[in-house]
Amino acid sequence: MQAPEPSNPRHPADDPVNGLAVAVERHGDAVVVQVSGELDLLTTPKLDSAAGEALRQHPPLLVLDLTGVTFLGSAGMASLVAVRQAAGDDVQIRLAAADPVVVRAMEVVGLDQEFPTYPTCAEALSG
Repeated sequence: MQAPEPSNPRHPADDPVNGLAVAVERHGDAVVVQVSGELDLLTTPKLDSAAGEALRQHPPLLVLDLTGVTFLGSAGMASLVAVRQAAGDDVQIRLAAADPVVVRAMEVVGLDQEFPTYPTCAEALSG
């Protein structure tokens, strides 16, 4: 696997805004949106913006790395669905999520059936 080519060279934890930090990194042909913190009504605009930036790069694979997410509210889940819709059929989307709170929230509403989900970003990238 190639080393990441960050379009935002800072680690997401370096710039938390309203409890959420997001970074967009290129990994070969794939783009990873790395998310850390709480994903709720107040913070989803930051994810939406980063996902839009990632999709403008027209990657064949977009990985939403939620391994740093500690809370996933309904607005965050709606944001994931919006990213799926914006990506269309040309971009494969995979999630990386390990926190049981996040994984369980996705299972309860059926998002685990909509997105291939992996325990780590590396596994999501390799599929």
